[in-house]
Amino acid sequence: MRDKRSLALVVLMILSLEKSIQHMFVTYAFIVNLGEIRESVTLNYQFFMVSGFFVGILFLASLFLLIRRDPRGLKLLLYLALFDFFGEFIAQGRLFITVTVSFLVASIIILVIWRKRDELLYSYADEAMSPAG
Repeated sequence: MRDKRSLALVVLMILSLEKSIQHMFVTYAFIVNLGEIRESVTLNYQFFMVSGFFVGILFLASLFLLIRRDPRGLKLLLYLALFDFFGEFIAQGRLFITVTVSFLVASIIILVIWRKRDELLYSYADEAMSPAG
């Protein structure tokens, strides 16, 4: 029997993987100062380098939880997307920010979870209720 996943869940899995890769790349960029990225943030770049690394690992953890159909994966992914969303304002140090791919992906994650929350949680509940076999 084929494993049935909702489109929203697949989209969230792909975006979670993208966010993990993006955070690892930005961490690398801070290490080597790629494109003078260190000068583009308002706080100490080391804070963003370390926090970005841990957030990247947590995005990967959320992906594994989503694959296992663990409802904690949705919560973790939502919290990380909110962290990323508001982190852009902090990193750029102003209210009217330059919209980045990171900001857009975090926004999409938040919107998908918000709009499809019942469908996603229902699919998790269905799997928990189905008989093993």
